[in-house]
Amino acid sequence: MLQKKLQSLVSFLSQINKGFDAIAEEIDCSNLKTAMIAVAVESKQYAKEIHDQLQQFNITVAADDSDQLWRKIEQDIQEQATDIKGGEIMALCNHCENYFSKLYEAVLQEQLPFKNLNAIITYQLYAIECAFMKIRLLNMLRFNS
Repeated sequence: MLQKKLQSLVSFLSQINKGFDAIAEEIDCSNLKTAMIAVAVESKQYAKEIHDQLQQFNITVAADDSDQLWRKIEQDIQEQATDIKGGEIMALCNHCENYFSKLYEAVLQEQLPFKNLNAIITYQLYAIECAFMKIRLLNMLRFNS
């Protein structure tokens, strides 16, 4: 059960990496673009950290895009993006943060056999929440100038 939850989390992190990277290319505000690229880079790093921790104990978890969570997020964004300026970025943050929370909390509810893994997962969850707060703020500021 834990391995399946970790598999889903690593898969999601890999998909987020590609998705945020692609979205960042379309953003003209340099600060917001940098924050979006940071989420892409961090999510890739988070997947690697989890993978490396598990590999120490001969547990294999690979990035598998077959669940297509990113495609679901893109569809949700299109449905819920408002007409206000920056609405798509706000919808993106809301949906991604929701998925992050669900996937990370599902893992944290399990009895993690490795103390370091618990600390890593907890840190990643808090760090990504801060990253989304920063993106939301930068998104609002770009239209207040």
